[in-house]
Amino acid sequence: MWWRRKQRDEELARELEAYMAHETDANVAAGLSPAEARLAARRKLGNITTVREVVHEMNTIRMVESVWKDLRYALRMMRLNPGFSLVAILSLALGIGANTAIFQLLNSVRLRSLPVERPQELVEVRIADRRSYSGNFDGRRSDFSNPLWEQIRDQQQAFSGMLAWGDRRFNLAVGGEARYAEGLWVSGDFFRVLGISPILGRVFAPADDTRGCGSPGAVISHGFWEREFGGELSAVGRKLTLDGHPFELIGVTPPSFFGVEPGRRFDVAIPICSEPLLAGENGLDKRHFWWLAAMGRLKPAWSAAQATAHLGSVSAGIFEATLPPTYRPENAKTYLAFKLAAFPAGSGVSGLSTAPLWLLGVLPAWCC
Repeated sequence: MWWRRKQRDEELARELEAYMAHETDANVAAGLSPAEARLAARRKLGNITTVREVVHEMNTIRMVESVWKDLRYALRMMRLNPGFSLVAILSLALGIGANTAIFQLLNSVRLRSLPVERPQELVEVRIADRRSYSGNFDGRRSDFSNPLWEQIRDQQQAFSGMLAWGDRRFNLAVGGEARYAEGLWVSGDFFRVLGISPILGRVFAPADDTRGCGSPGAVISHGFWEREFGGELSAVGRKLTLDGHPFELIGVTPPSFFGVEPGRRFDVAIPICSEPLLAGENGLDKRHFWWLAAMGRLKPAWSAAQATAHLGSVSAGIFEATLPPTYRPENAKTYLAFKLAAFPAGSGVSGLSTAPLWLLGVLPAWCC
């Protein structure tokens, strides 16, 4: 191989010399003088250097040897200029590391699909022009009040199913120092619409999310199950204290399911109807309390654009029916002009804008 070139060159030199001696003897036997015989043998053989290179290329990988030569040259230059070499290596390391991190973030936020059934059918439903919001806001994605969510769910015709969720941190401690879990408020159809089946117990059904439900149970993530309950099969049926209120553990989700927000993981999910119990007041009827987000699964043959057109046609009635009575005239005018729209959500939803990330990912390749 290429790393034994010196040895093979020596072997080839001996073979060529043996060939020259054989040809010279044959020419002498044919009547030529020794000097003429060797000269004739040399002419027949041709350029010895060229022959050696041809034979070498036949027995090695030229590209590999070329890379090896370039690498040896680069190492010699680096040894002669250690300061420059250090700066160059650090620059390359930082560039490669930064681009790797950007790609991983883009992959999780926009490229990788949610680990649910047919994620390409999922769309996020929200107000198209989110400006001049007025009221109380709670959570990372405070897109809707509960009255708005219920109106959208009941009036839409574009989706085979809809789900809503909100986020909240629940205190697991019964007393003493607080210990928090990442929680979700979820609608009764949350897991069914996503196509998530439990690995243990069951998940919520629409009947679990009805007004006055109190504490109908809790569904936990696989990671939380292993961390808090040691992965015990007997965990289902046990009590979990959330903000001082007991909830029966009814099911555990698969290891792959983290929720619908890439980069975030939930620990505990409870129905939206439990909000009055934990909040101490009924936020389900507050039209100015923004704390929920919504998604839908498109019906067969429906596109996000068609769903947006349909949602736009029912928006006026939905916002008129849910107008907060405390709004001033200017706020009411803005509210009534809102239009609902559907946005592809097969890779989940995130408040992170990916445009700067795409730019950062493309610029190094473009400029270098």
